[in-house]
Amino acid sequence: MMDESKVQAMIEFSKQTVFFPSYQFAYSQLSKAVEATGLRKTGSCAFIIGPSGCGKSRLCELFADSFTAPYVEHVDDELVKIITALYCIVPAPVTIKGICKTLLKTLGAYPPQTDVHALNALLIDRLKKCRVRVVILDEIQRLLKPEAEKTRSVTLDWLVTLLSESKIPIMLAGTKECELLLKEQKKKSHLPFIRRYCYVAYLTHFKFSELETSELCMTLKVLDQQLYKLMKFEGDVHLHDLLIMAPLFVASAGNLEYLRQIVYEAVSSTLTRSVIRLARRDFAEACRCLSLPKQLSEQTNPFNMTLTQCLALIAGYNDEKANLCADSAR
Repeated sequence: MMDESKVQAMIEFSKQTVFFPSYQFAYSQLSKAVEATGLRKTGSCAFIIGPSGCGKSRLCELFADSFTAPYVEHVDDELVKIITALYCIVPAPVTIKGICKTLLKTLGAYPPQTDVHALNALLIDRLKKCRVRVVILDEIQRLLKPEAEKTRSVTLDWLVTLLSESKIPIMLAGTKECELLLKEQKKKSHLPFIRRYCYVAYLTHFKFSELETSELCMTLKVLDQQLYKLMKFEGDVHLHDLLIMAPLFVASAGNLEYLRQIVYEAVSSTLTRSVIRLARRDFAEACRCLSLPKQLSEQTNPFNMTLTQCLALIAGYNDEKANLCADSAR
């Protein structure tokens, strides 16, 4: 069992976020969208696109947290919760009514059963009353599911209308499939939607590189510094050491979410010992405990492999990805 100080250290470590270059760019796109909307008095929005596990949701939540925290205020003899940044996950199946209800509930309003027009009017009124400055809709790729095909176009039209009427930027975040959404709208000459979503940022999984300037190495180095600062570790095993970084990549395939899970699990087991010393066996145990569907080695624990074996797997993985990209480009 960990004592209270170690538990608090783990909680603090789990909050750590590394703003590597592409992550910083995506964050800046969100900031630019809010600034442009304020200056132009028309909705100018950001679209964050990337595969599952690249940190999109965490980025959106961090951006929402950068605004004033919610508080209660008297408005026209009514207690109103002021929410300057509204973060919501798009409900499935995606419908205008479903999105309206989700946003209204987050704003503290529980409307009776009514039609879309009444819900839309109530939503706009509530957004203004709660002084919302930005809305973030996550998991927007649900709009590309087959069951949403009939409502997709009208939902996008509604989003553009909501932007025009509310003057509030509505940011979107979704998986790589959302690239198809943008391409589809361009082909259909759906210019109002494309014009509104002018700040686009693409996030990817990490690529493996031994260079200190690589996003993978940079991220592991910053996380390592925070670890040693918060946990007061002894020893000289570091996350950005090649002997740790290579099997970490094999285990996660560059997926940020899986990478953080492995590190968190390894650190947790370390803190249960009397001597707080990070060791390779902690990572091996973490990989044994966790389900890692992206792992490049099908049978062998990456931390039971040699560095040469890890690098060979990574090279094969990179070649396979390059061939897939070449095929899709033809």
